[in-house]
Parts: sequence; C-alpha cells; structure tokens
Amino acid sequence: MSFDKIRTMILGMGGISRSMLRTLANKSWHELVAVVDVNEGALQKARSDYALPASALFTDLAAALASSSANVVMINTPSELHYAQTKAALAAGLTPLVAKPFTNDFSQSAELAGEGIKLCIGQQMRYRRHYLSVAEFLSSGALGAVEQIYFLSAKPRHQARNLKGFAQPVLYEMTCHHLDALFAILPDLRSQSVICDGFMPSWSPYDSDCMINGLFRFHGGARMLYHAGYSTQASCYELRLEGAKGALRCRGIHMSNDTMEYEFAERGGAFRPIDLDRGRPGTDPWSLFFDVWYDYLNGGQEPPFSAGNNLKILSVIDAAIKSLERGAFVEIPSSPSDYPFAETPT
Repeated sequence: MSFDKIRTMILGMGGISRSMLRTLANKSWHELVAVVDVNEGALQKARSDYALPASALFTDLAAALASSSANVVMINTPSELHYAQTKAALAAGLTPLVAKPFTNDFSQSAELAGEGIKLCIGQQMRYRRHYLSVAEFLSSGALGAVEQIYFLSAKPRHQARNLKGFAQPVLYEMTCHHLDALFAILPDLRSQSVICDGFMPSWSPYDSDCMINGLFRFHGGARMLYHAGYSTQASCYELRLEGAKGALRCRGIHMSNDTMEYEFAERGGAFRPIDLDRGRPGTDPWSLFFDVWYDYLNGGQEPPFSAGNNLKILSVIDAAIKSLERGAFVEIPSSPSDYPFAETPT
C-alpha cells in the first residue's frame, strides 16, 4: 500500500483528535476524509471546523469503513473499545494508529501486534524537549551507567471523568507514557521484574487504585523507585537518575510541561543548576511523532511506538497489575512467547 498521501478517518472526535489534527494541518501529505463519533454535536462541530461534507460524517464505524476512501484510521476512543475497533479497521484494510493504551489487555495487544500490519500507538511524550534533552545528556556519558532511577509523576485530577469505573487507571493511562519516556532516555534498559502497591486516598473519586508505588528491577542490576497517580493534592514531577559519575535531577509540574529545572551533582558533590535545554527550541511532540510515523509507513525504520515495540511497555504494566494481585515480585517476559508471567521470590 502506498502512503504518499495519508487519508485519515478519525474515530472519536475529542481533545486528543483535535490536538493531532492541529499538527497534521501543517503536513502536506495529510487529508482528513472521515469522522466517526456517536455524538452528533461532535460530528457537526467537526464538519464546521474542518470543512467536511455531510457524507464524511458517521455515527457507525462499520458504515464508515464500508464507504470511506481513508487508508488510515486514528482510533481515539476509550481503551476498552480499542481491540474490537482495531480488528474491524484491519479487516477493512485500513492501517490503524491507536491512542494509548493500545488495549487494556496484554493478550489482546499481543494478538493485534502479530497481524503484520504497520500498526502504531500514539506515544508522543518521548518527543518532548525535556526527554530529548535528558537523553542527549545521558548519551554524553556524563553520568556513567545509570543504576538508580527515581520516577515521581502524579497530578491532582480530582474528577474521574473518562476514568470513572476504570480498573487500574494509573498503570494503563499514565504509566504507559512514563515507561515509554524511560525507555526513550535509556533505550538499553531491559525489564526483569516488578512489585507494586496501589491505594486510594480518602478524597479520591476513582473506583480503583489511583495511586501507585512500585519497585522495578532491570537486567544488569538497575532499579527504579516509582510513584504515580491522579489523586495528589498538588502537582508532583521529579526524575532523578544516578550513575557512577554523579546524579541528574529534573523537577517540574508534569511530564507534559516543558518548564523543567535541572540539577547535576558530581559523585559525592552537591547539586548545582544546569541548563540542559539551552539552545534547544521548544518542540511539538506530535509533529516529531508524525514525521517518524509517516516515514515508517513509507518504508522507513520501525519506530519505538510500533505495536510490536509497544509490547515492551504493556508487558511491564501487565506484570505490575499481577504484582498488585499477588503481593509479590512478578517476572516480566522478554517476549510475548514467554507469557504468562510467573512469581519470583521477594
């Protein structure tokens, strides 16, 4: 299939779709040809905003797949719908780009990833200026081999909204971005095992563990202390990396906000400010993402956000969920063929 021109069907016209379309408006190779949404008001707004004919608007995915000229479908619906919608799109011959999380079931994700299509997942956070700067600093060797990681990222989201009734909202909706960012700055990390504790503060509006504390083990000896959630009383973001030569500390409002403070401490020394972002312009993560994605669709290298590569993240999440159930470390398989997981001694 030729992808010189991307003709997109959007499934789910919410905030994520609109953010993506703002960026895609600047790509000469992109055209929006269909919108599918169960909300008639959302369809009419899309018709007005993007100058679409009435024939491009659908409330039913099957009808859209049967009559649209799209060659790509962007699936930005609740994750419990992703599996069935992706299967339908693949059966119709379209190439899906699916919002994170890929699905909320590892075995379903592994099945879809094995379809042999250039299926990708919308993991754009790794292209934020913050992570690009940290990755560059680490690749310089300034820290040496990183062996201790502290990743704290939580926010005060005191309305559950689309996560009401959702099982494990943090691990599926937030940790997927955290792990992708971690593997972006430390691409050689190989997950070994994990144990997590989940809880809900008394003020939480969620129906499942909305705060997660975890310990992650990696092959080669590296460890990560992890804290994430939706029910803090104030924003919390800190990424601290320690290696043989020193420590780097990054603090800010949230991973999606590029206003970061950086500090570096040489081995045994005090932290001092360092400007990692100097000379690096602000980035549009979606623009960088789409450039890599478009290149892949047209024969380029497989990106880190392909469905197959995304299993590296989802296998860790699935193991973390099992560790919550078992109260023990759970081994993380190196490939889908090693599923299911097994407990390991504490």
